[in-house]
Amino acid sequence: MQKPVKKILIALGAAIGLLILLCGAFVVKLAVEAGKMSSMKTQKVTDGVYAVQDKFCNLFLIKSGDRYVAVDAGDNAKNVRRELDKLQIDPKKVVAVLLTHTDSDHIAALGLFSNASIYISKAEEQMINGQTFRALFFKNKFAYKYRTLEDNQMIELTGLKVRGILIPGHTPGSMCYLINDIYLFTGDSLSLKNGKVDIMNDFFNMDSEAQRVSLQKLAALADAKYIFTAHYGFTDHYQDAFEGWKN
Repeated sequence: MQKPVKKILIALGAAIGLLILLCGAFVVKLAVEAGKMSSMKTQKVTDGVYAVQDKFCNLFLIKSGDRYVAVDAGDNAKNVRRELDKLQIDPKKVVAVLLTHTDSDHIAALGLFSNASIYISKAEEQMINGQTFRALFFKNKFAYKYRTLEDNQMIELTGLKVRGILIPGHTPGSMCYLINDIYLFTGDSLSLKNGKVDIMNDFFNMDSEAQRVSLQKLAALADAKYIFTAHYGFTDHYQDAFEGWKN
């Protein structure tokens, strides 16, 4: 074998080996960070609010009459359908899905909600139109029609008052939803640790400092009573949870 060819093959082998090591390290880190999370079991959490567990994440359903509004759509459609059956909730009765952002573990079961309108923040469009990469060479994939909301925009859905609050950091367009002034659904915009608000795992955030600054907007919501997260459960002690975040 000629020396130049041999050198090329050695270099190629070293590059492939390094790539395998980096991928392995990424998978290990991913598992470690996911292991810190504490999602809730599928259950009725409080009057009209239901948590659906899909592996390490939660989506939520808010009941109004005989209809539902969902916040996020889980990581696996089969898992979500199974958990909805436990609650005896027909996915066709979901009239809207409010997506906190468009990462894959929040959109997988959208196809179950065939009668639902889908909402994302206007700022999140960059994550699905090819403008902004989620990480390295990876982009979020999204194949559904949707409507967009601006920061602090108010809408009414099947009798529920919904306010979208833009909280950039996890993704540039991450949005929390305040429903009927008291229920705040945060997706991955924060974590709850020992009942206190903290940022989401830095490993998963695109801009943790932006998220930290953004959370002060939520701390100022004087009437809110509940916080529901995608990966860290919930609390009904809103003001105590945001102690230390208020200006």
